[in-house]
Amino acid sequence: MKPTMALKPLVFALTALMAIAAQAGGGNGGGNGGGGGGNQPPAAPTVLSVTANDSQNSSGNGTLNDKTENNASTTNSINSNSGVASGIIQSGTGNQAKHDIAIGASDDADQVFATINTVQNSSGNLVGNLGNTNNSSLTDSNNSNSGVSLASVQAGTGNQSSQGIAIASSEDGASGGAAVNAQQNSSSNLTLNATTGHGWNKANVVNNASLTNSGNNNTGISGTVSQAGTGNQAALGVSISRF
Repeated sequence: MKPTMALKPLVFALTALMAIAAQAGGGNGGGNGGGGGGNQPPAAPTVLSVTANDSQNSSGNGTLNDKTENNASTTNSINSNSGVASGIIQSGTGNQAKHDIAIGASDDADQVFATINTVQNSSGNLVGNLGNTNNSSLTDSNNSNSGVSLASVQAGTGNQSSQGIAIASSEDGASGGAAVNAQQNSSSNLTLNATTGHGWNKANVVNNASLTNSGNNNTGISGTVSQAGTGNQAALGVSISRF
C-alpha cells in the first residue's frame, strides 16, 4: 500500500475528532453564556418613607379686644413622660396651633425616611387692643421627661405655634434621614394697642409671659415656649435619625 493511502484513514479520524471537540466547546460556551445571562439583577433597595404635610392659614380677619383678659397657663403638666410628649396651650382669638409627628421604624428596610412639611400663614389681619390683658405661664411643667418633650403656651390674638417631630430608625438599614421643614409667615397685619377709660380709671394693654420651675431634669430633647401678646410665632422642630 502506498504511504499516502495509509495516511488517509488517519486524516479522516483526526478530522472527525476535531469536529467533535469543536461541537463540545460550542456547547460549553452556549451553556456558560446562557447561564451568565440568566442571572437576576440585584434587588432594588427596600425603602420606608413617612411624610406629614400640613398647612394653616388665617387672613382677612378683624378683632377688637376691649378690656379683654386672656389667660393661658399650665401647671404640673407634661411631666415624667417617656417617648414623645407634646403640648400646646392657647387663649385668645385667631390663634393657630399644630402638632405633626412622623415616625418611620423598620428592622430590615435598607433606607428609612421621615419628613414633616408644615406651613402657617397669617396675613391681612387687623387687631385692636384696648386696655386688655394677656397672661401666659408655665408652672412646674415639662420636667423629668425622657425622650422628646415639647410645651408651648400663648395668650393673645393671632399667635402661631407649631411643633414637629420626625424620627427615622432602622436596625439593619444602610441610610436614610429625618427632616422637619417648618415655615411661618406673618405679613400685612396691623395691630393697635391703646389705653381705655378716663382719668385715673385708665386701663393699659398688659402682656405677661412667664416660666416657673419648668423645663428641668429632662433627658433627651426638651423645648419650652411661653408668649403673650399679638402676632407671636413659635416653632419647635426635632428630627432624629438612627441607623
